[in-house]
Amino acid sequence: MSDIPTPRQIFSRYVSGEISPEEIATLETALRDDPDLRQEFIDYLNIDSALGDLAALSDEELKEAEQIVASVSDDPSYVTKDTSQRQNLYRTVVGLSALAATFLVIALVWNSLSLNDGVVPVATLVSEVDSVLMLDGKPWSSSHLLTGDYVLERGLMHLRFGGGVMVYIEAPARWKAASKERLVLYDGRISASVPPEGVGFTVETPEAEIIDFGTEFSVDVNGGASEVHVFEGLVRVQPRLRGNEKPAEAIDLRTSQAVKIREVSPNPVPIELAKNRFIRTFEEAKRKYPRTIKQLSPVAYYRMAIRDQGLASIPPEYSGVVLTGKGVRPPHASGVFAGGSLRVLANSTGRGGRVDSPPPLETGQLTLATYLYLHAETPSAVAVSDLQSDEGNFTLGINENSFLKATIRDNQGRLVTVSGDAPLPIQSWHHVVVTVDGNALCLYVDSLLVASTPCNPLNPENTAPLWFGRGTSGDALWNGRIDEVVIFDNALSEDEITVLYQAGLEEINGSP
Repeated sequence: MSDIPTPRQIFSRYVSGEISPEEIATLETALRDDPDLRQEFIDYLNIDSALGDLAALSDEELKEAEQIVASVSDDPSYVTKDTSQRQNLYRTVVGLSALAATFLVIALVWNSLSLNDGVVPVATLVSEVDSVLMLDGKPWSSSHLLTGDYVLERGLMHLRFGGGVMVYIEAPARWKAASKERLVLYDGRISASVPPEGVGFTVETPEAEIIDFGTEFSVDVNGGASEVHVFEGLVRVQPRLRGNEKPAEAIDLRTSQAVKIREVSPNPVPIELAKNRFIRTFEEAKRKYPRTIKQLSPVAYYRMAIRDQGLASIPPEYSGVVLTGKGVRPPHASGVFAGGSLRVLANSTGRGGRVDSPPPLETGQLTLATYLYLHAETPSAVAVSDLQSDEGNFTLGINENSFLKATIRDNQGRLVTVSGDAPLPIQSWHHVVVTVDGNALCLYVDSLLVASTPCNPLNPENTAPLWFGRGTSGDALWNGRIDEVVIFDNALSEDEITVLYQAGLEEINGSP
């Protein structure tokens, strides 16, 4: 028989004050998810409250109650006497009791009220993506986090600490929720956005203490070293004291500065700001690049948003699924702008994406535009494709020499290919565009034409499922990130491609 109590068994422990933090979490989750159980809990509290009130009656009040009961028993007509007055009294008492119990349930569900010293939530879950969180070695599913040591085994979490401090955590990560104002990061990556009300929020690592003064910053703890990256504002970094060594002086980091503190040395070393490493928001930017895309009337736009409901498209009818497999980090990563991107390989669970109902191409023309980030040279990898056996029209990827390559199938069934003349640079974002206008197949990188060749229009009826980050047979995995994929049923002009690239460049330069 299981030793785990059911929510109903926890009712009495809640009332008696003997409930544990784990049981609070279990009860909170059950009440939030089950309306019938919430009503049952309210009824239970009402009964318990009524019994408590009865036990608290004085001897005179008990005698009066006994007389009323006797009157009801001896005189059946009693139920008709002063009916309105007794009904109003009854309704008032029951209503107040039910209202009090309802407020108690709401408080329990939303605030995880503490009955014992030390059981106080220090953070609240704002949102999560496919996360698995452990507290002191046990699964933790409550939306309220208590003090304790946590392990985020999978996925992403967005938490709110005291003062409105927003913290983003990417698995795998080991950390401690020390208080509403302090987080201890043992291993992993976090990003924090701190409003003026949260100034003083502190992140402690094995190598340093990071104190915020109203800013946006990220911390990476890995392999005996801590990195601190400041994207906006000011933080103070205090290296930790080691043995009898003289402590290193604290340093102030400002916007666009970063340092690394190693376990073997207390002195921080300046490093390059890592704009592409940290997930700093789950929301996609609503700025110039998306507006420029929409003004050009695409048939489908994949922003690669961080979400667990699939691969979102604008319009939604062309949405798909994110494919996962083995790995450590989630299939989502920071995007070229604020928001997310689709991560494939690169030590992640990401194995690409698939759209079974692809957008139609009816004109024989095509523009495919995307941002690509290659983690390492990976010859013969696919970024975007619908080309398979006798179906589909196009593919974009890199060839055996790690040069960008685009292939299309024309209306005569022939495959036509163009390739760049140099490897795609790794660990940096590049804007890549493929166009087919009925006369030529062209390949652009960062608004520059790098290759073209004559070709016929596409076959407008030859559609097939669309794949991101992998070949149609599941091989040729991209090793990096893919973001802002957009498909047009026409060929953009060179001027339009330049406008699009400049909009993206302004977006990147405008992002901290």
